[in-house]
Amino acid sequence: MCTRPPRRRSAVTGRCDHCDWTAITSSYSQMVKFYQDHLRAEHPKTWLRV
Repeated sequence: MCTRPPRRRSAVTGRCDHCDWTAITSSYSQMVKFYQDHLRAEHPKTWLRV
């Protein structure tokens, strides 16, 4: 009997151009939230320009 392997979700990766911050999530919308949270906390002047 042949079974299909579990379906894998593709990972969404992100990084910050201003520091060494990186993240891996399962959705683009979650990555945007994580990145915005990071910018607001670590680079507030940059966050205001975005």
